[in-house]
Amino acid sequence: MENEFDEVMRKRTDADLIKIINGPPDDYQPVALEAAKREFDRRSLSETQIAAVKEDIVHEQAVDEAKANAPLSVAPKIFAFILPGILLFMIAGTFKADGYDRKAKELGRWTLYGFVFYFGIIVLLNVLERIF
Repeated sequence: MENEFDEVMRKRTDADLIKIINGPPDDYQPVALEAAKREFDRRSLSETQIAAVKEDIVHEQAVDEAKANAPLSVAPKIFAFILPGILLFMIAGTFKADGYDRKAKELGRWTLYGFVFYFGIIVLLNVLERIF
């Protein structure tokens, strides 16, 4: 029995189908999950093929995790502190979109440190000006 997801699942890779079938069931509509199972069964992959695909999935997850936990180097931290600006928040957003979660967080943090530093300098100069 065909549903609207059968054609979509035919276009998916073997790895995509395995991720869908083995993933949390709440991530997909029940009819989409059934379509993925039917397409997976239709392809009748061997145990060797399934093991290779699962190995690729594990490798892909390890690469994604490494990207997410990659630290920001010292030079961008210094740059963000000395020259904070909106552009750096935009760059942090591109880091986040590319999967570099830690780099994005650290760039945003050091940019904020720079803003706070310069704001503190301005406040300090204003206070000193009023005193003297």
